[in-house]
Amino acid sequence: MKCNRRVAMSLLVLLTLLAVTVTSAYAENTQFTAEKPKVESFRAALNRETSTLNVPIEMTTAELAKIMNVSVPKELYKGSTKTKGISADILRNGPIVISAADNFIYITLPVTMSLSYGMFETQPLSMKLKFRVTATVTPDWRIHTDIFYLGASDLLAENVGVGPISFNPRSIVDGITQPVQKAISGLIAQKINEQLPLKTQVAKVWERAQTPILLDKTYKTWLKLTPREVMLFPLNAQNNRVKLSLGISTFAEVVVGPEPAAQAKRPLPNLKLVNTFDKTFRIALNADIFYKDLREIAAPLLLNKKFDSDGKSIIIKEFDLSGNGDKLVVKLETEGALDGVVYLTAKPVFNAQTNVFSVEDVDFDLQSKSLLLKTAAWFLHGTIRGIIQEKLNMNLTEQLEKSRQTAAKALSRMPLTDNVFLKSDIHNLKLKDVLVQQDKISIQVYTEGESAILFQ
Repeated sequence: MKCNRRVAMSLLVLLTLLAVTVTSAYAENTQFTAEKPKVESFRAALNRETSTLNVPIEMTTAELAKIMNVSVPKELYKGSTKTKGISADILRNGPIVISAADNFIYITLPVTMSLSYGMFETQPLSMKLKFRVTATVTPDWRIHTDIFYLGASDLLAENVGVGPISFNPRSIVDGITQPVQKAISGLIAQKINEQLPLKTQVAKVWERAQTPILLDKTYKTWLKLTPREVMLFPLNAQNNRVKLSLGISTFAEVVVGPEPAAQAKRPLPNLKLVNTFDKTFRIALNADIFYKDLREIAAPLLLNKKFDSDGKSIIIKEFDLSGNGDKLVVKLETEGALDGVVYLTAKPVFNAQTNVFSVEDVDFDLQSKSLLLKTAAWFLHGTIRGIIQEKLNMNLTEQLEKSRQTAAKALSRMPLTDNVFLKSDIHNLKLKDVLVQQDKISIQVYTEGESAILFQ
């Protein structure tokens, strides 16, 4: 009996030692393969922000006066007056003077007026007629004017005799200004529309903007515009200048590579009348980071390297990167204390101040985390997450700065069509969007400045 007990005790010790050995061996080399994270849908495209191509159109009042002096005839009015029996003959008598202030156009028209009563006729009376003009633009691209008579100069005599009667010449003038106003108003509208051909000039820009513009032949850099609408700020008349502020709302981006595909041409839309609009010209500079490039950068820093944690070691034998929804997925194949496949996810971020792409919130996928909690919890709290976050960095300064400088240089004076130029001053970079895709991550930054379309 004593012998049997000794044998039983020996067997129990051996079994215990065997169990400890097996458990230790299992603890030293945990094996499993996690499933790939569940597929999530991708966002379709980068968010885009509108930009404004400014189309300043202006003329001086001196230019307008020059046109009016050629256009306004000498004979302005010949016919009856409101005073029975008296007729008037009004002739232009010198150069027209035009000024602009407080959003009004002011016209001073020198004339002579001769009055007739039967066989009697006065000597020509010299005076200056003054008018105030308001100009508006309607959605049909036409400039319309309204003219208001402000009165005659104070040099007129109080009474003038013609034959057997006398009268106040000012009252005669005030009574016959309507046909003069009508003639001048029509001429001003006609000549301003000729001098400021809004639709013709904007149509040139609108048409050209829909075709990609080559900025740099060497680096195959293109400016791609997608115009959407044309906005018009109310006509401004100040300091003897008449100005129109037009804005073409568009998407603008710099594309590196082959010429972007032609887009379906949109016809010139009607004007959208606005009280104000953002005059900032924003150009999107897109940088694509392909996972294969990230992998090439990180491979020498991760593959076949030994990483220790809590007295245990693993070696990364293979890793891969892919996109899923809005996150980056990191696949690790390890051997050593943990032998198998795990997945981590990370949030891609871009710092527009440093131009560095990196990842944040690196953590194990839910399915991988669940398996590790059961068999290798030590790996969850190891350094691998920090190592992944540290190694997946990429500095995009050279790529983005090259695009910005190319665009800035080309757009300092970029010909669009004959005698039409795009001038833009672009400078700082601002982050707009980060888009995770199947094979790459797209980063979009904007360079902002001011633009103007020059007609020369």
